Amino acid sequence: MRKVLAVLLLSGCTVIPSVSEGSGRAGRAAAQIPRYARDDIADPALQHAVWAIDIEDDSGHILYQRNAHTLVIPASNRKLFAAATVANCLGLDHQFATELWLDGRDLVLRGGGDPSLGGRYYSRDLTFAPFIEALQRRGITSIDGDLIADVSLFDRVTIPPSWKVGFLGETYAVPVDALAYNENIDDSRAATDAALHAAAALRFALAQSGIAVRGATRVNTTPRAWQERIATIESPPIHQLLTTVLKNSQNLYTDMLFKDLSANGTTPASFEASAEIERMFLTTEAGVDGSEFRFVDGCGLAVDDFVTPAAIVKLLRWMNAPSRRGALWDLYSTPGQEGTLHTRLTELAPRVRAKTGTLGGVNALSGIIAMPDGSWRYFAIVANHHTASSAAANAAIDAIVRAAASVEQR
Repeated sequence: MRKVLAVLLLSGCTVIPSVSEGSGRAGRAAAQIPRYARDDIADPALQHAVWAIDIEDDSGHILYQRNAHTLVIPASNRKLFAAATVANCLGLDHQFATELWLDGRDLVLRGGGDPSLGGRYYSRDLTFAPFIEALQRRGITSIDGDLIADVSLFDRVTIPPSWKVGFLGETYAVPVDALAYNENIDDSRAATDAALHAAAALRFALAQSGIAVRGATRVNTTPRAWQERIATIESPPIHQLLTTVLKNSQNLYTDMLFKDLSANGTTPASFEASAEIERMFLTTEAGVDGSEFRFVDGCGLAVDDFVTPAAIVKLLRWMNAPSRRGALWDLYSTPGQEGTLHTRLTELAPRVRAKTGTLGGVNALSGIIAMPDGSWRYFAIVANHHTASSAAANAAIDAIVRAAASVEQR
């Protein structure tokens, strides 16, 4: 499985050059799109927004462009770039290990960068069952020392400094660390310390099973060797984790997977080191112009993230190359199904896969359209600095997507 997915993801694809907007068949198809782009942003709250749009077919013909090479705030469309990098560099079948170690009298919970531990893919009451069973097999009924949460795999920047202060404490802006439990949510609020939050959950599970921890709960942040590993919990494969990134637009999953890119076991992983890996992949393997993006977090929550629609389309074209399409097509949000498109573009469910993006004054949708004749179209539609509701902005965006999906020729 690992070798097959590696071949799918590491294969390059030919980037087909664009031609002028009005040429031939592409020009006839494009004639319908400007009408929708003009009419559906007639709302006064949208008219003065910055609209950035790129729509192309799979031959590289431009069907419609508007500020296609303008840097705009992508919101969660930024996740497309993080997801592609993670898939390419780590592999879709890769799993992350959360480990339990004994170290003298101490018990160590060692984080391996799994964003899903105790979350939506687990029966929460049974999350730590492999750890408890391993202790019980050894006849251990108490831990005389401390319970240590080891998060040394990641550096100590757990909140990207680019995030707005007003986001902090919300469940979509939780700390990013090498350990996570229940997506770092505690009583419907963001856990203030991800490591202690996970360790507290383990301590409670141990107590419920009759295993008392007599010492303190503390955090280790320095890489070191522990004495004896006694159990491991493996995450779902990256392929499954990325569906949560792209379908559900989950920020913690994205930022932890992004940071995992630079986790090597010796130097703590960092946003900066992962950004260098991502930039190298995007500019060399995916062929994205390095001047057409700048990212300062992994998930797109930062308003200092910038990218052009043309760069998004270039990445989508790379992701949808025949060698990768089969592995990646089902990762995106699908109209009418679970995820951020469950009520949008439902009539196009068999043909459209896309990624949404929403921040205050920002709405975006970028994706891929399968045409009835077997060809493909790619679109990136971003509205910045508008004062309309998200519903109104999304309605305008969806109308443009419907036009781009039309087979009408005039």
